[in-house]
Amino acid sequence: MFATTTGMAGDGYNEPILKALMESVSAQPGITVHLLKPNNLTEARSQFNDWLAGSDESKALILCGPEFEPLVDGVTLPKGRILLLDSDKTYGGGISTALLKRYGGAWLAGAIMKDFELVLLKGLDGDRIIDEISQGIEDGYRDNGGAGFQKCVLSTGYEGLNMADELYSILFEQEVVKLFYSYEGLIVPVCGSSRLGAFNFSWRYYATIGIGDDCSPYTDILPFSLILDLGGIVREYVSEWVQNSSWPAHADYGMSTGHVYISFNGRFFQNFASKNESWPFSLDAWTALENQYKDNALEKEAGYAY
Repeated sequence: MFATTTGMAGDGYNEPILKALMESVSAQPGITVHLLKPNNLTEARSQFNDWLAGSDESKALILCGPEFEPLVDGVTLPKGRILLLDSDKTYGGGISTALLKRYGGAWLAGAIMKDFELVLLKGLDGDRIIDEISQGIEDGYRDNGGAGFQKCVLSTGYEGLNMADELYSILFEQEVVKLFYSYEGLIVPVCGSSRLGAFNFSWRYYATIGIGDDCSPYTDILPFSLILDLGGIVREYVSEWVQNSSWPAHADYGMSTGHVYISFNGRFFQNFASKNESWPFSLDAWTALENQYKDNALEKEAGYAY
């Protein structure tokens, strides 16, 4: 498995993939897992060429993210198989791609938050996946009457995904913090492992939203997480590999396949929301909003230009 160069701890991307991979092979004797985290594409290409030279029919390689597309462009795979995640390209010849469509689920998350002030913390501009999630949240929010949207872009580069301490400090310094004393605002961190800075701060002042995986273990002051289940996709591919079944040349996943969905945090509504009169929504109210906008979100997922 090639992890992305942007980090591991708390990033909501590499971690679920690695967890799914380890769980999938733990009960399979004789399977060895190697985790490689190249620092840049040049280092990745060297490691990739080493893997190609030693590949055989029993080996499989998972490339975690579209940043690795240049590695497989024009490659003829001698033996084994490769899964490239978050790519819409089709290569064939033992190279499979899987695309997780996030826009519809992000649009749904934005829609159900329409009655709150939102501050979206975006790691950087220009990354395809981060842009897709951020745009989906903003569109869902504005399309349904949300009128209190602010956005803070943390960096011009990928360091914006690995600056948890800096984000913690930013939240003290920004005027947006004033929104949260009456629980009228929500923070939405679309910023990789930088999100840990928001979670560490949230118990003091405001509620935050999880993006990527279930973020309720990080903080109880979290109404829901938008689950982007890359781990579930990897489990399916590993299972097929173990059974020696072929992989499709390309497959799409999203809300329509159950790999993108809202997961409400029961502890928040039981232990926090029910005891704070200023918190405006019950779990039933949030669930009703989800049901109201879900069909629209599925249409948005199908119509978005990925």
